[in-house]
Amino acid sequence: MVISILISEVQNLPPWFNAYYSNHGVPQYSNYFCKDSHDLAVTFSPDGHILYDVWIKDVLEDGTVITVKFNSVATVFLSREYEDITNLKLKQEPDTINNIYKFEFTNKTKDLRELFSVQGETQPHHPPYITSFKINRIEKCFQPILGFFEDHQYTTQYKYFSEAPNKFCGRRKVRTENIQKPLIVGGSATTAGWWPWHAALYTLRKGSLTYTCGGTLISKYLVLTAAHCVTLNSATINPEILGVHLGKYSLFGQEATSQSIGVFEVIVHDDFEHRSLNNDIALIKLLAAAQYNNYVQPACLWFDGIYDQIGTFELTGTVPGWGFDATDTLTKTLLTATMTIVPDVTCILFEPVFYQKVLNGKKFCAGHQNGTSPCNGTSPCNGDSGGGYVVFVYDKNDFPAPEQNAGAWYVKGIVSMTLSRSDSSVCDPNGYTVFTDIAVYRNWILNYLNRET
Repeated sequence: MVISILISEVQNLPPWFNAYYSNHGVPQYSNYFCKDSHDLAVTFSPDGHILYDVWIKDVLEDGTVITVKFNSVATVFLSREYEDITNLKLKQEPDTINNIYKFEFTNKTKDLRELFSVQGETQPHHPPYITSFKINRIEKCFQPILGFFEDHQYTTQYKYFSEAPNKFCGRRKVRTENIQKPLIVGGSATTAGWWPWHAALYTLRKGSLTYTCGGTLISKYLVLTAAHCVTLNSATINPEILGVHLGKYSLFGQEATSQSIGVFEVIVHDDFEHRSLNNDIALIKLLAAAQYNNYVQPACLWFDGIYDQIGTFELTGTVPGWGFDATDTLTKTLLTATMTIVPDVTCILFEPVFYQKVLNGKKFCAGHQNGTSPCNGTSPCNGDSGGGYVVFVYDKNDFPAPEQNAGAWYVKGIVSMTLSRSDSSVCDPNGYTVFTDIAVYRNWILNYLNRET
């Protein structure tokens, strides 16, 4: 998203900013962010892109620790192209759940200085406000000012999630190594919070909720899934009999980490064909906002510009799910299957009758080339439909330096269909899986994402 802040003149400028303007000549809007302190202020320019700078008029000694809390998710940058501020560093890993950052100075500062830059989420969200500002554990902002960003006019060109890596989606909050042990069919075990965007879709049947499909949370109100999961003979299922569980690890039983939310609206693609499963994509609008925490986070939305960053068109993705295991029963805990996207012709040559009918340029095929058994017994199966095919994109080498293996997960596809065994309607774990390609429907999805308020 590109944001333009329309400014006619500089207003509310603290007197101690005069030197900054005479030296840079850059038009800025400024505001104090604490009623009880005129030594703290923020500035932003017409090309701010929901980015603002935090300034302080004070001399900070070597070893000074600053702790800042925001009212919503934020990304903090410690460097600017025009200024060397390498004497400020993160003291510890940011608390991204409570939105708290802690910094330490390694050298004495000047009387006036820019501390850091802050970036928030895309529209319709405003930049995050600072609600607490402590210097060496002493609160300097008892009366934070909230709402001053709403006074400005924004014009937007929607490019929702248009940069990679995105700082506000696709990021795990649970710092736990994945558990790899053989238990989707032949999949790998996961751990709670490892796939915080994966959703479980339930349908009310005979007075009780029954698990039917997977889905992917892409915002606080929208879950991405397959159209065949929310339709019956081409008719959209009544949202009143649907429910979504987020933050779930065990399919059966209650969990403290789980959020159960009703469905407000089911949005099926207008061109969905229930017999062929063409355009097999739908959005579920939740009745209440998902609460982001360690176990519930949105995935990023794939766009083809990511290929330029990763430098290859060869993709390997992961599909989480509770689908059938080797015993043809739903698994008790969330499992994953890791699969590589293969050329359409590979799938067609493997089973021409099936794959030639369904691969139409709007779907892609994935599996492992391993002799006559492409998936080697590891594949999404009955019950995994609607789940996401997510691809990990590493962070760029920007400052602050990303932690090892830091990056974001992007949902590239939706589990649509797979080859059935010759003796039953159960999936063939040795066949390739067909996914709805998110890139083809990106604008359709953005149309609903950008309506969120």
